[in-house]
Amino acid sequence: MKPLLVAIFLFCTFLSASLTVKSAVAVADVDSEIPFALEKGHIVVSAKINGDKPVELVLATGAAHSMINGSVLDKYKLRAYYAADGFITGGSLDRVFHYVLVSDIRLGDVKVSSLSMRFGGQATGEIGHRIGREIFGVLGADFFKGRIVQFDFQKKVVRFMSKATTAPLPPAGPGKLVILPMRPSSERTRLPVTDDVVFNGKKIKTIFDTGALTVVSLTPSAAKQVGLTPPPDRGAPQTDKISSLRLGEMEFTDLPVTLHSKNSDFDTHSTGYGGVVGVAFLQNFVITFDFHRGTLIFERK
Repeated sequence: MKPLLVAIFLFCTFLSASLTVKSAVAVADVDSEIPFALEKGHIVVSAKINGDKPVELVLATGAAHSMINGSVLDKYKLRAYYAADGFITGGSLDRVFHYVLVSDIRLGDVKVSSLSMRFGGQATGEIGHRIGREIFGVLGADFFKGRIVQFDFQKKVVRFMSKATTAPLPPAGPGKLVILPMRPSSERTRLPVTDDVVFNGKKIKTIFDTGALTVVSLTPSAAKQVGLTPPPDRGAPQTDKISSLRLGEMEFTDLPVTLHSKNSDFDTHSTGYGGVVGVAFLQNFVITFDFHRGTLIFERK
């Protein structure tokens, strides 16, 4: 196929996927409370696709794109497509990705007509291997777009709250409640990144990811900012401790932290933030991701 025809085809495919995702992530029109299991650090929920086919999914607020386990396509009779990130020229520098359109996804009373799920590569297959059974995929920030989602780790439920879109925010209180603003973003899908997390007295742009199997992880540049020494270039991750981590009036001391090396996968993929706060830390809270108004609400019980 000629380069120009390839470019037109990819553009049309990408536009179709973008419109599908946009229509699929409107704010839920009902309140819903869905139980989850915390298994090997993963938040696992039961769901249905294509009307009535039961599957299990992992929830990851820090993943920019929902992802599918590539090994399940034949089982569920799904078809793969491809598109490109950014402008399409038909040249060798186009960044092409593969995805699947999954129809009628239901989590309790929360449903979407269809969702574009990218191939997650080895990572999605490893989740199932780690847990010991098939995991269909990962729901990321594109699924949560515009929603208000609360993770209650004590009761092991995730709540989708439509009424919270008009309710006033609760007052912040020292030691018990903290509200942090999400960082403004020009991206189509907003990630739960904030500028207001303080590590060892230094503010570091930080993402809160329910899918990250860590307490805290830092890029090499962020580690240096807070006075820690990252591993050598392309070296294996190393563990250390953060003397102080502050969320508003809440302070946590002597927390374990994973340090990553320059040019590691973690470093190259951590665009727009230097720190990751994962599920091992978040499970100490009832945490609300208000993707509608762009706030993070932490409540300690």
